[in-house]
Amino acid sequence: MDMTEPSFLGGTRRRDVGTRLTLVARQLWQRFDRRVEGIGVSRAQWRVIAAVASHPGAMQRMIAELLEISEVTAGRLIDRLCAEGYLERRSSATDRRARSLHLTPLSQPVLDQLGALARISEGEAFAGISAQDLARFEVLLDRIAQNVARARAAGATHEEEEV
Repeated sequence: MDMTEPSFLGGTRRRDVGTRLTLVARQLWQRFDRRVEGIGVSRAQWRVIAAVASHPGAMQRMIAELLEISEVTAGRLIDRLCAEGYLERRSSATDRRARSLHLTPLSQPVLDQLGALARISEGEAFAGISAQDLARFEVLLDRIAQNVARARAAGATHEEEEV
């Protein structure tokens, strides 16, 4: 079947695949969110904790960019997580005006629980999928992500030229 040929959902196969990717991603998040409810932090909070764990010493701006949220929103989340003892701000070694973000020991149990819940969710989602299939799927997702990033960059450049 041609990728542009109409498919069973009335659109093109490409549109159907894009729609299904979105739906499956949403379902994965919803299922994971239900699991995480019992650990005492919201999705927004644990995403910040996980981002800081992956990028210790990051500045608020970087965390906001990683999570695709505004700096104001990131700041509020970070303030709350600092007040609750999950994160701390430290003076930056490279910029005396900036404050870098670091995890506190209180965040480790949250990260451990998130990791355990993620392993359970991954086991469910990828049951019956071979390592070879998963590797091929990863290559395809990378290609889609690169195409989207290239289109975003071209769109941003085009929008700047129109202004």
